[in-house]
Parts: sequence; C-alpha cells; structure tokens
Amino acid sequence: MKPTSATDERDLLLRLRDGDHHAFSHLYHQYSPALIANLIKLLKNDVLVEEVLQETFMALWEKRGEIDPDKPVAGYLFRISANKAKNLFKRAVHDEKMRAYFQPVIAGGYEQIETQLFQKENEKLLHGLLSKLPAKQREVYTLCKLEGLSYREVAECLGISESAVNAHIQRANAFLKEQLVNYPQFMLLLFAVLIT
Repeated sequence: MKPTSATDERDLLLRLRDGDHHAFSHLYHQYSPALIANLIKLLKNDVLVEEVLQETFMALWEKRGEIDPDKPVAGYLFRISANKAKNLFKRAVHDEKMRAYFQPVIAGGYEQIETQLFQKENEKLLHGLLSKLPAKQREVYTLCKLEGLSYREVAECLGISESAVNAHIQRANAFLKEQLVNYPQFMLLLFAVLIT
C-alpha cells in the first residue's frame, strides 16, 4: 500500500472520527506492518505481537472521537503499542504463563541485565541467586564474572579444562536468566533497554 499523504491522512482521520470502517481499515493496513516490526523487536513472540497490535487498533477505534486529524497518527499508534507492550511486561511480573513468554526476551537482553545485577544496590539479590547454584558452578561464575579472571586462569586455578569453565558459566547464566524473570526491576529494566 502506498504511503498516505498528510492531506489524505487528515481526510481518513476525519472519516474515522465519524465511524467510517473503510478509513479504519485503510489506517490498519497502512500502519500495521511498521507496528508489527517494532513489536517483534520488543516482544519476540508472535502471539504477544498479535495481541498488542489488536489492542492498539481497538484503542484507536474506541478513542477515535479524541483524535486530532491535524497530527500524524503514526506517533499516536506507536505510543499506544509501546504502552501496551510495557503493560505486558508488568503483567509478567505476576503471571507465570506470561513470564514464560518473556524467557527469550530476557535471554536476548541479558548482558544489560547482568550489568545491572552486578551493581552495588543489587548485591544482596546477586548473592542470593548465586547461593542457589551448585558449589563448583558458583565458584567458577564468581571467579570469571565477579573477579574478572579469564577462562584460562580459572581453569588453571581450579585444575579443570577451559571447556568445563565455559560449561559452568553457560549453566549458571541459564539459571540466572530463568530466575530474573521473577524480579520486576529486571523486567522493567529490560523493557527500558528494548525501547531505547
């Protein structure tokens, strides 16, 4: 579908305010591809993307009387969809099924979360999570991630292979990613990282 000019969009928005379903359909087809692309980056889950897209356009229809036809509708639609995605992250804090949807998102943004986890104010949480790791895994993780030793140095220090060090780190990271879904501050941090 070819882009709509500002004049044509104004006409569509005026018709939408009057309840014109064809104008609504035109706007949906015009803007849904860009919204979907943005939501996929945020949510990484087709089911959630579809849910947020539907809710975004339902909000457009329900609030059509408040729309200013002299302002571009794209910004309005992106703001609604971002807010609805943020609400899903907030819901995930309390909803186990929803948290499962966000496992891949947490995994994808783990580097930023790990940085936050290592900050002073999260020391207690970090040590609490590390205490749940098997002893050798905790030791390897602490030496590599907190004390900054290389895999080779840790391998020599503990008398194990570098591949064993790597395996311990990977298992520890997987456990921490899984656990961090239960902490709201990291869900919201992740969302902030993803939308910037």
